Amino acid sequence: MKKIILTTLIVVFAIFSASAQATFGIKGGVNFPSIMGDNINGIRYRTSFNVGLVAEIETSPSTSVQPEIMYSGQGFHYNGGTFLSPDGLITLAEDNYKFDYLNIPLVFKYYFSEGASFEVGPQVGFLLSAKTADGSEKGFVNLKDNLTTASFDFLVGFGYKFDNGFNLNARYIGGLTNVWKGYVKNPPPGYWYYDYGKRNSVFQLTLGYYFN
Repeated sequence: MKKIILTTLIVVFAIFSASAQATFGIKGGVNFPSIMGDNINGIRYRTSFNVGLVAEIETSPSTSVQPEIMYSGQGFHYNGGTFLSPDGLITLAEDNYKFDYLNIPLVFKYYFSEGASFEVGPQVGFLLSAKTADGSEKGFVNLKDNLTTASFDFLVGFGYKFDNGFNLNARYIGGLTNVWKGYVKNPPPGYWYYDYGKRNSVFQLTLGYYFN
Protein backbone atom coordinates (compact mmCIF):
# COMPACT_ATOMS: atom_id res chain seq x y z
CA MET A 1 0.00 0.00 0.00
CA LYS A 2 2.79 2.42 0.91
CA LYS A 3 4.50 1.78 -2.44
CA ILE A 4 1.25 2.44 -4.28
CA ILE A 5 0.71 5.73 -2.44
CA LEU A 6 4.30 6.80 -3.03
CA THR A 7 4.18 5.95 -6.73
CA THR A 8 0.90 7.83 -7.11
CA LEU A 9 2.29 10.94 -5.44
CA ILE A 10 5.38 10.90 -7.66
CA VAL A 11 3.23 10.55 -10.79
CA VAL A 12 0.96 13.38 -9.63
CA PHE A 13 4.07 15.51 -8.96
CA ALA A 14 5.33 14.86 -12.51
CA ILE A 15 1.99 15.50 -14.22
CA PHE A 16 1.23 18.63 -12.19
CA SER A 17 4.70 20.02 -12.89
CA ALA A 18 4.57 19.25 -16.61
CA SER A 19 1.13 20.76 -17.08
CA ALA A 20 1.97 24.24 -15.81
CA GLN A 21 4.63 26.91 -16.10
CA ALA A 22 7.11 25.24 -13.77
CA THR A 23 10.66 26.00 -12.68
CA PHE A 24 12.60 22.89 -11.69
CA GLY A 25 15.44 22.70 -9.22
CA ILE A 26 17.39 20.83 -6.59
CA LYS A 27 18.00 21.64 -2.94
CA GLY A 28 19.86 20.30 0.06
CA GLY A 29 20.99 21.35 3.48
CA VAL A 30 21.11 20.63 7.17
CA ASN A 31 18.40 19.33 9.51
CA PHE A 32 18.12 19.85 13.26
CA PRO A 33 15.49 17.22 14.12
CA SER A 34 13.99 16.26 17.46
CA ILE A 35 10.70 14.97 18.87
CA MET A 36 7.94 16.87 20.67
CA GLY A 37 5.10 15.91 22.97
CA ASP A 38 4.95 14.13 26.32
CA ASN A 39 7.85 12.36 28.03
CA ILE A 40 10.67 14.29 26.38
CA ASN A 41 13.03 14.74 29.34
CA GLY A 42 16.63 14.34 28.20
CA ILE A 43 15.78 14.90 24.52
CA ARG A 44 17.62 17.37 22.31
CA TYR A 45 18.26 18.03 18.65
CA ARG A 46 20.63 15.93 16.58
CA THR A 47 22.19 17.03 13.27
CA SER A 48 21.42 15.44 9.92
CA PHE A 49 20.86 16.48 6.30
CA ASN A 50 18.23 16.75 3.58
CA VAL A 51 18.33 16.63 -0.22
CA GLY A 52 15.73 16.54 -2.98
CA LEU A 53 13.92 17.89 -6.04
CA VAL A 54 11.51 20.84 -6.37
CA ALA A 55 9.18 22.29 -9.00
CA GLU A 56 7.94 25.84 -8.45
CA ILE A 57 4.73 26.66 -10.32
CA GLU A 58 3.72 30.31 -10.60
CA THR A 59 0.05 30.92 -9.84
CA SER A 60 0.13 34.77 -9.85
CA PRO A 61 2.78 37.52 -9.91
CA SER A 62 3.20 37.15 -6.13
CA THR A 63 2.22 33.53 -5.40
CA SER A 64 3.36 30.05 -6.40
CA VAL A 65 2.97 26.39 -5.46
CA GLN A 66 6.05 24.22 -4.94
CA PRO A 67 5.75 20.42 -4.70
CA GLU A 68 8.93 18.72 -3.47
CA ILE A 69 10.36 15.22 -3.05
CA MET A 70 12.90 15.22 -0.23
CA TYR A 71 15.08 12.74 1.64
CA SER A 72 15.18 13.91 5.27
CA GLY A 73 17.32 12.60 8.12
CA GLN A 74 15.33 12.99 11.34
CA GLY A 75 15.08 11.52 14.85
CA PHE A 76 16.56 12.93 18.05
CA HIS A 77 19.44 12.74 20.52
CA TYR A 78 18.82 11.17 23.92
CA ASN A 79 21.07 12.36 26.75
CA GLY A 80 20.61 9.16 28.74
CA GLY A 81 18.61 8.51 31.87
CA THR A 82 16.01 6.28 33.47
CA PHE A 83 12.31 5.64 32.99
CA LEU A 84 9.68 3.37 34.48
CA SER A 85 8.64 0.57 32.12
CA PRO A 86 6.31 -2.42 32.70
CA ASP A 87 9.47 -4.34 33.68
CA GLY A 88 10.49 -1.76 36.26
CA LEU A 89 13.07 1.04 36.27
CA ILE A 90 15.12 1.01 33.07
CA THR A 91 18.39 2.87 32.45
CA LEU A 92 19.29 3.89 28.91
CA ALA A 93 22.64 5.24 27.72
CA GLU A 94 23.16 8.40 25.68
CA ASP A 95 22.28 7.69 22.08
CA ASN A 96 21.16 9.01 18.67
CA TYR A 97 17.82 7.82 17.34
CA LYS A 98 18.07 8.01 13.54
CA PHE A 99 14.87 8.16 11.47
CA ASP A 100 15.06 8.42 7.67
CA TYR A 101 12.05 9.78 5.77
CA LEU A 102 11.02 10.38 2.18
CA ASN A 103 9.03 13.61 2.58
CA ILE A 104 6.60 15.05 0.03
CA PRO A 105 5.66 18.63 0.97
CA LEU A 106 3.28 20.86 -0.95
CA VAL A 107 4.49 24.41 -0.32
CA PHE A 108 2.38 27.53 -0.89
CA LYS A 109 4.62 30.57 -1.39
CA TYR A 110 3.77 34.25 -1.12
CA TYR A 111 6.37 36.75 -2.38
CA PHE A 112 6.02 39.77 -0.09
CA SER A 113 9.10 41.43 -1.55
CA GLU A 114 11.24 40.90 -4.64
CA GLY A 115 12.86 37.49 -4.16
CA ALA A 116 11.63 37.09 -0.56
CA SER A 117 8.81 34.66 0.20
CA PHE A 118 6.74 33.34 3.09
CA GLU A 119 6.01 29.61 2.88
CA VAL A 120 3.38 27.34 4.43
CA GLY A 121 1.91 23.96 3.60
CA PRO A 122 1.23 20.31 4.43
CA GLN A 123 3.65 17.42 4.19
CA VAL A 124 3.48 13.64 4.27
CA GLY A 125 6.58 11.66 5.21
CA PHE A 126 7.14 7.95 4.54
CA LEU A 127 9.45 6.19 7.01
CA LEU A 128 12.38 4.54 5.22
CA SER A 129 14.37 3.34 8.24
CA ALA A 130 14.73 3.85 11.98
CA LYS A 131 17.56 2.66 14.20
CA THR A 132 19.55 3.32 17.34
CA ALA A 133 22.82 2.00 18.75
CA ASP A 134 22.72 -0.83 21.30
CA GLY A 135 26.38 -1.71 21.88
CA SER A 136 26.15 -5.04 20.02
CA GLU A 137 28.37 -6.25 17.21
CA LYS A 138 25.86 -4.97 14.69
CA GLY A 139 26.08 -1.54 16.30
CA PHE A 140 22.40 -0.71 16.05
CA VAL A 141 18.87 -1.93 16.69
CA ASN A 142 16.25 -1.72 13.95
CA LEU A 143 13.35 0.39 15.26
CA LYS A 144 11.25 0.60 12.10
CA ASP A 145 8.51 -1.66 13.49
CA ASN A 146 8.27 0.62 16.53
CA LEU A 147 7.26 3.67 14.46
CA THR A 148 4.26 4.38 12.26
CA THR A 149 4.84 4.09 8.52
CA ALA A 150 3.86 7.71 7.76
CA SER A 151 4.03 11.11 9.41
CA PHE A 152 1.65 13.94 8.52
CA ASP A 153 3.17 17.36 9.16
CA PHE A 154 2.84 21.09 8.58
CA LEU A 155 5.62 23.44 7.52
CA VAL A 156 6.23 27.16 7.77
CA GLY A 157 9.25 29.18 6.70
CA PHE A 158 10.90 31.91 4.67
CA GLY A 159 12.88 31.82 1.46
CA TYR A 160 14.88 34.09 -0.79
CA LYS A 161 15.39 33.55 -4.54
CA PHE A 162 18.33 35.24 -6.27
CA ASP A 163 18.32 36.31 -9.92
CA ASN A 164 21.03 33.75 -10.76
CA GLY A 165 18.82 30.78 -9.78
CA PHE A 166 20.18 30.14 -6.31
CA ASN A 167 17.83 30.24 -3.35
CA LEU A 168 18.01 30.05 0.44
CA ASN A 169 15.35 28.64 2.74
CA ALA A 170 14.72 28.39 6.49
CA ARG A 171 11.83 26.16 7.50
CA TYR A 172 10.21 24.57 10.54
CA ILE A 173 8.39 21.25 10.15
CA GLY A 174 6.04 20.17 12.93
CA GLY A 175 4.37 16.78 13.18
CA LEU A 176 0.58 16.50 13.34
CA THR A 177 0.38 12.75 13.99
CA ASN A 178 2.00 10.34 16.44
CA VAL A 179 5.01 8.53 15.01
CA TRP A 180 6.04 6.43 18.04
CA LYS A 181 3.91 3.35 18.74
CA GLY A 182 4.88 3.25 22.43
CA TYR A 183 6.20 0.39 24.51
CA VAL A 184 7.56 -2.36 22.28
CA LYS A 185 9.77 -5.09 23.63
CA ASN A 186 12.24 -5.98 20.89
CA PRO A 187 14.61 -7.73 21.08
CA PRO A 188 13.96 -9.70 24.29
CA PRO A 189 14.72 -9.91 27.07
CA GLY A 190 14.08 -6.60 28.80
CA TYR A 191 14.98 -4.04 26.14
CA TRP A 192 12.14 -1.50 26.12
CA TYR A 193 11.86 1.45 23.80
CA TYR A 194 10.13 4.26 25.57
CA ASP A 195 7.38 6.45 24.20
CA TYR A 196 9.68 9.41 23.48
CA GLY A 197 7.30 12.23 22.71
CA LYS A 198 4.73 11.90 19.98
CA ARG A 199 5.50 13.98 16.89
CA ASN A 200 8.43 14.90 14.66
CA SER A 201 9.99 18.36 14.95
CA VAL A 202 12.57 19.63 12.46
CA PHE A 203 14.37 22.93 11.88
CA GLN A 204 15.71 22.95 8.33
CA LEU A 205 18.15 25.15 6.39
CA THR A 206 18.65 24.61 2.66
CA LEU A 207 20.49 25.94 -0.36
CA GLY A 208 18.87 25.32 -3.74
CA TYR A 209 19.23 26.05 -7.42
CA TYR A 210 16.55 26.48 -10.11
CA PHE A 211 17.62 25.29 -13.57
CA ASN A 212 15.19 27.39 -15.63
